[in-house]
Amino acid sequence: MELSNYLEKIRYGRKLTQEDFVDGVVSLRQYQRYRSGECEIPYEKLQQFSDKLGIPSRKLLNEFEKKKQEQLNAINEYYNVVVNKDLQQADKYRTELKQDIIIEEETQVYYRHATILHDYNQDKLSKTDAAHISAKLIDYPKILKQDYFTDIEVLVLSSLLTFLNVEQQQPILERLSELFDKQTDIITIENDIIYTMILMRLSKSYGMQKNFPQVIRVCNLGIQRGKRLKRYYLWEYFYYYKALAYFRLEDYVNYEDSLFRCYNVLHMEGNKKKIELFTGYIEKDFNINFHNFVLNYLKKHVV
Repeated sequence: MELSNYLEKIRYGRKLTQEDFVDGVVSLRQYQRYRSGECEIPYEKLQQFSDKLGIPSRKLLNEFEKKKQEQLNAINEYYNVVVNKDLQQADKYRTELKQDIIIEEETQVYYRHATILHDYNQDKLSKTDAAHISAKLIDYPKILKQDYFTDIEVLVLSSLLTFLNVEQQQPILERLSELFDKQTDIITIENDIIYTMILMRLSKSYGMQKNFPQVIRVCNLGIQRGKRLKRYYLWEYFYYYKALAYFRLEDYVNYEDSLFRCYNVLHMEGNKKKIELFTGYIEKDFNINFHNFVLNYLKKHVV
């Protein structure tokens, strides 16, 4: 199905009708079977399709793999700006991706879920509708009985934590905790953006459950992974959630340290919209002026 999606993309780009493309190779009905995933494309048919497109089959397959990775990278970027509520950039990515045929089935789910969150951020979907559509994408709650999960399935599952109340979150939180303890039951979790996003959502949900030691543990996992990969993705969330957890535990030394590190990460990236967003969160949550807090912290710790 993925390969036939790619052939369809190239066919469209070559300005060939479907009828002309399949003529002399297979029937139009058989071509639709390839596209729906009912059966695989035999290699000799792939060669014939390649000839129709004027591209050698080996080059076509190499470009197919390359295009899949490019699309995944683009959707990673789209998902990231959606999560950070950068609506202008999110609109730009969505417009660009709309014009493309998403090749890989799993990546289609990833893209569809990004659009659900995007619509929710723009108040085009209610919390209930966003939860319902996201659940349908992965066949929740039936999915909880699976033994193995893909990283996209786990990502969508973790997003339900955002939409459900504390009591409804519990079975998801328990299943996700089991998966991350085992690790081996999550397939293709090497995507560090997805993995880190799931950890961020877990830490937020543990906070809603008032399980503050778990918040700190999961945030530290995210930070340690980032150090290992030399990537600081979502560290502002991890330090912010750690600060909240330490504050609730009345550990004010670690609270101040975490909040100061959150400030550093935000200003190292220099994203003005994100700085404004987090400043608003922090000043409301801790009843402080964030800028003055940092100045006072420096006075205490810089000799």
